[in-house]
Amino acid sequence: MASWHCIFLTSVFILLVLAAGCTDSSAGNQPLPTMSTLPVPRGTEQPGQILQTFGDVTGQGIPGGTIDTITFTVGLVNSRDSVDMENLTIVYADAASTETLLPVEGYRGDPSKGHWGILRVENEVGNPNNRLDYEERFVIRINPSAFLVPNQFITINVKPANSRSLTIRRVAPPTILADNILSPI
Repeated sequence: MASWHCIFLTSVFILLVLAAGCTDSSAGNQPLPTMSTLPVPRGTEQPGQILQTFGDVTGQGIPGGTIDTITFTVGLVNSRDSVDMENLTIVYADAASTETLLPVEGYRGDPSKGHWGILRVENEVGNPNNRLDYEERFVIRINPSAFLVPNQFITINVKPANSRSLTIRRVAPPTILADNILSPI
């Protein structure tokens, strides 16, 4: 009976030593992460791509009905200087149609059907202009001619001049609310 006690106590001792080696006493001294220290969600970056998405892609619509407008935020990949947003081409595609959206007059403002516009610029550097510079983020809203219905897949292709396209693929939620987050595919 004493040999079992010895084996049991030896096993417990080994487990305690292993557990002590896996813990770090300094972990309690580290500050909790804040929104500014957490990594920013970004799309999959492709070679030659200069734009990336930041945050959620959202859709505004009629509860129980359809989504009319889609809003997303773009910024530069770390290795680029700036992008002229006036030379941007945005193509919207769903299961039934594809359309090239036109910019609103002056490129800024809430778009009507078949158009896109810059709603606002976050972290704007210098005087207001339509150039996307490092650390700036442009919030873009598109208003395709076709409505987005529940569970519908869409593709938004954002193409700056002389660069690879940023492709955003999303699916509408099963139930449409006034404000919706479109899930990545």
